[in-house]
Amino acid sequence: MTKRSHNKKRNVGIIYEQLILTVSKGIVKNNPKLVKEAKKIIKKHFVPGSELYKEHKLFQALVKPYIDNDSLATSILGEAKKASRSHDQYRLEREKSRLIRDINIAFGKNFYNTRIKEYKEFATVQTLMNDWRENSTNIQRIVEFEQKVHNILTAEKTVKTLSEQKSADASNLVVKIMTEKFNEKYGKKLTEQQSNLIKNYVMSDKKISFESTLNSIKESCIRDLNRYSLKCDSSVVKNKIDPVIAELKHLDTTQMNDENFSKFMTLCHLQEELKERTNG
Repeated sequence: MTKRSHNKKRNVGIIYEQLILTVSKGIVKNNPKLVKEAKKIIKKHFVPGSELYKEHKLFQALVKPYIDNDSLATSILGEAKKASRSHDQYRLEREKSRLIRDINIAFGKNFYNTRIKEYKEFATVQTLMNDWRENSTNIQRIVEFEQKVHNILTAEKTVKTLSEQKSADASNLVVKIMTEKFNEKYGKKLTEQQSNLIKNYVMSDKKISFESTLNSIKESCIRDLNRYSLKCDSSVVKNKIDPVIAELKHLDTTQMNDENFSKFMTLCHLQEELKERTNG
């Protein structure tokens, strides 16, 4: 079977994951400039309606979900094949070139050395999509790679804890600092709500959607504080709850910045503590 070379710089799935890792590293290292640059590139290039965005969504649909039904996985492959062929290839390549140019200017060529856990899966999907689009006559390779992607879809995925999410190129010192910083600020590990908040903060390209998430956290935290106030026996603590609630009501949910993000991460942690005390 003839092997096909893979250009990781033009693999949207890989580049997007590397950008997300760059944002994470910037947050951990308290480097707002790094966070800002990576988020700026994501929001500029992964715009709904663009060919880049369409291909990114296709990668996500073929690599991320766990499909426990073989027939459904086969159907998804068929739909993905149609979708990949419907993309404007010329426009897609131009958009990829612009993305690469901006990354090179912002981070330099070492950016592409950032290792991601699912590199092999994204490379496999890219190879298959290239063959689909070019109507390759190498049937043997297409069949082989369709089976590989089918296996990716039906492989059970597990959500790992923060301590397990370590890139292969990270030194022990970087991992140690990252873990210590998160533990110091948010506790032993991120809650599910905190993880979702980070995902929204990094990936959301809709201000209204993110604002809705922040409002939900704020309102639920106020409810939890009121419940705790009814159960609390300490008059000293009770006297402190009302001012906190009053301050929460004026908390701005319209600003998408690092300072506000930090406040809401703390609120998520507070909610977990309130639940434990209320149910205890």
